[in-house]
Amino acid sequence: MGQNNNFEPVHLTNVSLFDFNRIIEAWNLNFIQLRPGKFSANLSQIIYPDFQLGYAKFNTAVKQEGLSPEGVWTFAFVNDIKIHWRNYRVEPNSIIIYAPGSEINAVSEANFEVMTFSISEYYLLEIAKQEGVESFIESLKTIEILVSKDSQWTELRNTIFYEINIQLQDPNNKNDASFKESFTIKLLGLLRNATVSTKKVSGKKRLKLLHNAEQYILQNITEPNTVVTIASFLKVSERTLLYAFRNRFDMSSKAYMLVLKLNHAHHRLHQENNTRFISSIVKDSGFWHMGQFYKDYKKFFGELPSKTLNPNK
Repeated sequence: MGQNNNFEPVHLTNVSLFDFNRIIEAWNLNFIQLRPGKFSANLSQIIYPDFQLGYAKFNTAVKQEGLSPEGVWTFAFVNDIKIHWRNYRVEPNSIIIYAPGSEINAVSEANFEVMTFSISEYYLLEIAKQEGVESFIESLKTIEILVSKDSQWTELRNTIFYEINIQLQDPNNKNDASFKESFTIKLLGLLRNATVSTKKVSGKKRLKLLHNAEQYILQNITEPNTVVTIASFLKVSERTLLYAFRNRFDMSSKAYMLVLKLNHAHHRLHQENNTRFISSIVKDSGFWHMGQFYKDYKKFFGELPSKTLNPNK
């Protein structure tokens, strides 16, 4: 976040999976589509020097993993669609906390919607000092989700949505200095009166197991791996691995392997522009039967690989 007086509105609709992943590269994030269907995301942002307001909605289930930016705090207000954030199940009226440089690991179902308020660490600490709550900011670094029954939760969520729409309609109608201070003060009050979520659905060891399993699959994607070989490498039972995948993604280990390989092929196809490369991409993504790959790919992404490779044809 720079130190100038300009702001930048962003409003994108029907964004594809590949384009969305390119947009969020700055966040060191990666999205994986989890369920069959044509991925589509809507994204709006108002970017000021010291803070950002954001809105995003996804039409299908996704997994997101990465790291939040250093020097920036983000607070997210989500709708009531099922979402697992790290090892918690997110309840209605929750505030998800992205501390600077913290892990992002979430799985959300179709029609997940989120409003975000991002603010520079420097400015947040300035406001906290002004309000006499510096130690509270430090304590937030150890908290993942807060839950509030206060009506101000709805007010702040709606304020983000309202402010984004106002700025998109009239970019000259801005009052960033007064807005960021008043919103931050209200947010700090809401956070201080909220309670820490206790809705854990798994331990952090299981998240680590899933991460290691995914890394192993991707690093050995051209090998004929099975659940047995993965479980053996990770030194866990097949049952343990199966339970971890079902608990997190509502699918078997084998089904998730296919999802990973299809997403890998989808990304590679977007990077190429020549149909001669399809067969090599298919092999590089761990598929050995072209006919089955075409069938699985079309069922999952709603289009043939050739359409992904050349969307304008």
